[in-house]
Amino acid sequence: MSGNSRIVKGIGLFFLVLGVLAIATAAIMFFGAPAADLDIEDGVQIAQLYAVILAVSGVFQLATGFIGMRAAKHAKLLKPFVFLCAIIVVLNLSQIGITIRAGEGEIWQNLIYAATAFSGVIFASRAMKDQNLS
Repeated sequence: MSGNSRIVKGIGLFFLVLGVLAIATAAIMFFGAPAADLDIEDGVQIAQLYAVILAVSGVFQLATGFIGMRAAKHAKLLKPFVFLCAIIVVLNLSQIGITIRAGEGEIWQNLIYAATAFSGVIFASRAMKDQNLS
């Protein structure tokens, strides 16, 4: 396994761990929302809606991580991994733009996530190039 493939595997592991954490957090949020004392109207439904959105995001991250870890050994999975990482980069950069335009909120999490996904694109592309030259 080349150095680029090892980095792809590490980035895949990063996304896999984030996906599991997001799904676990979404489950806690969804089932814990009725017990929370929310002072806004329909607060429980809003919290559960955000939990579902977080769960969908977590499943996407989990799939990206799984494909990334498999792509380190199977060259045919490198293209789908690049595509999924590119989607993550675009979504995080758009979220950064929305946050900046709103004038409130923090963007450092999105910057780290976008940088990691962009690194996944770069190293998976290099691994594809290595596979083609060998």
